[in-house]
Amino acid sequence: MDKHHQQQLSLTKCSRQKYSEWIFRDVPSDITIEVSGGTFALHKFPLVSRSGRIRKLVAEHRDADISRVELLNLPGGAEAFELAAKFCYGINFEITSSNVAQLCCVSEYLEMTEEFSKDNLGSRAEEYLESIVCKNLEMCVEVLQQCESLIPLADELKIVSRCIDAIASKACAEQIASSFSRLEYSSSGRLHMNKQAKKKGTGG
Repeated sequence: MDKHHQQQLSLTKCSRQKYSEWIFRDVPSDITIEVSGGTFALHKFPLVSRSGRIRKLVAEHRDADISRVELLNLPGGAEAFELAAKFCYGINFEITSSNVAQLCCVSEYLEMTEEFSKDNLGSRAEEYLESIVCKNLEMCVEVLQQCESLIPLADELKIVSRCIDAIASKACAEQIASSFSRLEYSSSGRLHMNKQAKKKGTGG
């Protein structure tokens, strides 16, 4: 436990310089993943257990015993891949409005879907987007900003359109609520009578 804590601390201090500080050091790495902005010395098993794309790449080169893979045009670059790799290794991290768009895109790219592993990164990120982000105006705006560097995949996954729809819906709801509020203040008696009349109308 203490060793794991030390690994997390070292990751925090120099995550951008040494991406592999959190990797299990007692087991020699057997695959190197190259992503724009970083090189990761990892292990095949945790990766192929969660990522359909890496599983296929390893399977295709089984005879050659593949030890190096370059992932071209991976959305979010090394930063996004590091989070995906941590997920494969079972290392907890927080899904937030600042990384959920990256996680949706990188999980799509790496095929981290339910088809390959239950409760995979794709469904986790999707659930956060739908149940948390799309219900919060500020989060929607932040996710839209994150999507700028993730086009066209963020567009294809409808992250952009869902955020825009959620923002429009909330803006419309607030406008209606504001209009009703002004009506109540300006003619509360008449509004009350209209409500009563409607009730009588529906009742009779």
